Amino acid sequence: MTGPDFDGDALTCVVVIDGTVVMVTVEMANMNRCTKCGKLDLAKGKQPIQLDVGDRSFEGHVQGWACASCNELYYDGPDLGAFEEAAATWLAEHGVRTPEELKFMRKAAGIRAADLASWLGVTPETVSHWETGKHAPDVVMRSVIARIVVDTLRGESVTRDFLQVQGKPEGTRKVRLDRDAA
Repeated sequence: MTGPDFDGDALTCVVVIDGTVVMVTVEMANMNRCTKCGKLDLAKGKQPIQLDVGDRSFEGHVQGWACASCNELYYDGPDLGAFEEAAATWLAEHGVRTPEELKFMRKAAGIRAADLASWLGVTPETVSHWETGKHAPDVVMRSVIARIVVDTLRGESVTRDFLQVQGKPEGTRKVRLDRDAA
């Protein structure tokens, strides 16, 4: 089998190793040779995708390529990322039930476990325990994590900023508040 031939978008190969989704994205023009069968039989267009996270399954279509000879699918990196972000947002807005969903949601938003731990005032080991199922975060902590994920995916930092202020309150003892009668 010969190697893949490309000529300009982005190719993302998705592999699942021990339940972890690993993606490799390569920038290219147009892919024209299948890496599985080697045939020049790829068609660009919307491709079906199913993303299993914990016990939930997200289905949709993502821009990519399909091999007419062997049915191998390849996904456009940015479009696949947008699909994963949509799944993470859905989880955040509808409730996380499993450790796998919690980890997926955090990673899809591009949040490092150490950063999340710092914002929440817990250790990185605590986040690891939540994501491996050793311990479960309570409903308040799950809600805060969900809010951080949604904020991050929207390019906002409202919840993180609020947590930082609450974690390190100002030492001011006397505060003057003026209320104007409007």
